[in-house]
Amino acid sequence: MVRKKSAAVKARTRKRTYERKKTQDRVSRSWRKLLLIVTAVNKFLRFRRWDIALACSTSDLNTSQSNKIFLNNVSFVQKDMESTYVNKTDATNYLEDLNVVQATIKTLISKDNLFRKRESERVTVIFQKKYTNNSNFREKEKTRSRTHGLEKYRKYVSFRQEKKQRSKTYILNKYHNNSDFRNRTKTEVLRKYYTDNSIRLKMIQRALNSYRSDNTLMKRNSRRLYNQRRRILKKYTIIQSHKCTIKRRDLYINSLNRFRQINREGPDYICISCRLALFRNQVVPFVEQNQSKWICKLCSDKIKKQQMPSRAIVNKLKVCAVPSELKRLNNLEKHLIALRLPFMKIVNLTSGKLSSRLAQKGTKGPLHCVPSDVQDTVTTLPRPVDKSMMVRLQLKRRLKYKAV
Repeated sequence: MVRKKSAAVKARTRKRTYERKKTQDRVSRSWRKLLLIVTAVNKFLRFRRWDIALACSTSDLNTSQSNKIFLNNVSFVQKDMESTYVNKTDATNYLEDLNVVQATIKTLISKDNLFRKRESERVTVIFQKKYTNNSNFREKEKTRSRTHGLEKYRKYVSFRQEKKQRSKTYILNKYHNNSDFRNRTKTEVLRKYYTDNSIRLKMIQRALNSYRSDNTLMKRNSRRLYNQRRRILKKYTIIQSHKCTIKRRDLYINSLNRFRQINREGPDYICISCRLALFRNQVVPFVEQNQSKWICKLCSDKIKKQQMPSRAIVNKLKVCAVPSELKRLNNLEKHLIALRLPFMKIVNLTSGKLSSRLAQKGTKGPLHCVPSDVQDTVTTLPRPVDKSMMVRLQLKRRLKYKAV
């Protein structure tokens, strides 16, 4: 029973066959080239011997000088040979033979170059097919190329410098010409700068070192002008700040004096429309000649527009006289018999060192009036002791307990 060959054995056999065939082709080509070269050399030596014999012969010494030409063989004759005069016919045959030798050598070289080119193309096609179809070979080739490139990069300084320069030039050209690449690079650099502290500190240190190491004349002048400009701006800022401080202080003092002058008189001016006591700056003279009657600015503006002021007395806001029985009531009694319970937010109108007890008050926000039924309050008050629904207790404390 014949055992089948494995795939690895078949691959090795094919590889050995291909290498053997390649070696035979190389040997046969070498022999063909050697034969052609030997033939060309024999022709060349024969022409050279014939040229020397012509130079030594004296049979053509009596021929006319016009039938002779000057021949200087530089390419196929040794440099130390003397120039000779030969007949035109012999020289023509000699040049034709030389042209044949030269054409033979050129043909040989062109055929060899063509064969090398075809062989290179064939090897390239085979390599590309194998690289495309065989994944293991592709990975192995990538690893080999990467390893070879790294070794060459570490070993040769000139190759390393050339690689760096070429990479730098490529990146710069791509950065200047490709807007998408430029935007991506900027975004990535900014992200690393703001997220990675080590990169940010490294970039700051690099900028500082570059600034300190660059000590040219132009940089020195630029730094001197920059420092001078900063000193001038700082001085100007201090002067302007001082001026603004003085101006603000004067404005504050003037406003405070004007406020004190206004408050010195007090709310002694009564509006004839709403009967409110106001300050001098809140009213205008009702009769400009004698200035005995005053009207507030709100009522004056409404009257000029021929409208009824909202807080005028005649707008159903007139208050009747308080009876004598109600004048002697205290605050609690007034609150109990009030027909309307007002709810408002009262705030201090002044701020500062003045206490809230002496400060002026004012309302802020909406005002709510809640009606109250006082009939039950009037009939039930005052309550007798037996109907007050209260239990009276007498509390005692021991003498050993101290009052807090």
